[in-house]
Amino acid sequence: LGAFLDSPYRSRVDVDYFAARWRTAGIAALHVAAWHNFEPDPQADAYLRELIEACHREGILVYAWFEFPHVSEKFWTGHPAWREQTALLQDAQLDWRKLMNLTNRECFRAVSAGVRAEVARFDWDGVNLAELYFESLEGIANPSRFTPMNADVREQFQQQAGFDPLEVFGAHADPKSRRMFLDFRASLARRMQEEWLAELDVSRREKPDLDLVLTHVDDRFDTGMRDLLGADAARVLPLLDSRSFTFLIEDPATVWHLGPE
Repeated sequence: LGAFLDSPYRSRVDVDYFAARWRTAGIAALHVAAWHNFEPDPQADAYLRELIEACHREGILVYAWFEFPHVSEKFWTGHPAWREQTALLQDAQLDWRKLMNLTNRECFRAVSAGVRAEVARFDWDGVNLAELYFESLEGIANPSRFTPMNADVREQFQQQAGFDPLEVFGAHADPKSRRMFLDFRASLARRMQEEWLAELDVSRREKPDLDLVLTHVDDRFDTGMRDLLGADAARVLPLLDSRSFTFLIEDPATVWHLGPE
């Protein structure tokens, strides 16, 4: 089994006790929320090192679990100009994630440097790039949650299509125009995934045994996921021919109420 741990919910526990319980439960890999340690912090870093060491003593692999475009609370606060925008041109703080504009090259370089530093700072066994696409589950039907609408993406699309994508909520609200942007959006998500896989290969030069996982929502079980999130699993699969990573399928939130079966 693999498990995901949002560590602040367990910040006061005995990590040796929990690691032993996880091992008894059959957990072989733990994916730990890495955004809480994106910036160095003595107390948080000490806890994470103890957690990793406890897991390793029980034979459990530990992965750095990233949730881009969310980077960290501090990164969001410190870089307001790099925040993602919704179709209402509001900062994209959606549910718990605070989304950054990774299309912006300055933002991308800053996040890349932070990722490399965090991967090097701890004794990780792997890295998990999870849910690297766009919001939201309401898709184009809800402009207040629809991303990406930052200036960089809008400029790229306008150069290609001849109109500002914001107009899909106005003068270009016709099905053809909306289809053009939704397809562009899915292609952009695919390019982001490939770009970040390549970026993690840089860290692998220093840590050649580092495993790499791409967690991706299943848009075959619920075919609406592609237009809602920009998630297109079939377009990611060919990357397995040229890059070494594990493709981990996540069931879409729209069917979670059905249970594991």
